[in-house]
Amino acid sequence: MKGSPELRKIQRPLETRGIPKDIPNSETFVRAHWDILLSILERHWSELREVKSRYPKGPRTTLERAEKFFERTHRYLVSLTQCDIPPPELQFLPFSKQLARSTLIFSTVVSSLAGVLFYVTLAAHTRGILSQGETVLLLLPTCSLLYLPIPLHRRTRINMEHSCRYLREGGKGHIVIGDVREGMFISFCAHEMAHHFLRERGRGGGLWEEGWARWIQLRVSEALSREYSVDALTPSLTLLLGELKEALMLARGGRPIPAWVRKVKSPFHTGAFTRWVKGEPSHSRERLFVHALGTAAFALLNEFRGDDIFKEFIGDKKPYPQL
Repeated sequence: MKGSPELRKIQRPLETRGIPKDIPNSETFVRAHWDILLSILERHWSELREVKSRYPKGPRTTLERAEKFFERTHRYLVSLTQCDIPPPELQFLPFSKQLARSTLIFSTVVSSLAGVLFYVTLAAHTRGILSQGETVLLLLPTCSLLYLPIPLHRRTRINMEHSCRYLREGGKGHIVIGDVREGMFISFCAHEMAHHFLRERGRGGGLWEEGWARWIQLRVSEALSREYSVDALTPSLTLLLGELKEALMLARGGRPIPAWVRKVKSPFHTGAFTRWVKGEPSHSRERLFVHALGTAAFALLNEFRGDDIFKEFIGDKKPYPQL
């Protein structure tokens, strides 16, 4: 199997999951235009730093606002792709109350347990069973229990936010999404709506689909951020930059990675301890590999052909653009 050592290492588990075998060609394409991809990453990294102070994240999305954003996202995609595809069904899940309730229950249990252990340890010290040093050693891990609800709450919230997905039931498309903040709702909705458009046109499938959906997500987020004055760009750019950074590292060949690239914050490039402290979930290496190459390859196509690539891609008789 041709490709980088990273590709050969991961190719077999990818094949067993039925992921498209156009990955080696895509990696070759990305490697051939590595410097251009580097400039794309730098441009969007600068954009992310600017956009964070431009718009607020917005409040949690209500059902009424969700339906409005959903309908507007669909109309924007119809205009961008020139394909009059019927919208999918919206399945809106108000999970914020469930999150608050589960966090309260867990915090109560942990606090009660910590209180019991704290009392028992101090009682043993008072009776002379434990020395002062032993008491301190036991109290430190007991007090650390009080921190557990924080990463658990964050991890649960992130998992709920990213549970947004596109699925098909009874021959119809459905987008499942929760009551996240309005900016995040627009961003995630655009990504899943892009999947719907491709599936309706019979263009769905692996690597190219993910790349197309990520760039559709960015275009919609840019437009609707301005229209509704909420920050839909930060969620889009954060994922985009993480995937472009991964693609650059995978397809670099013998090239050195510039120091500034390593400073680009990415949800996919944090250590296990940092993820635990912040409550961030881990990521599938195989899934990230496919998303990264798809996003990078489509970034280059968009750079070469402009926004016409969105119409060309969904309207082409062939399943995927030719490299």
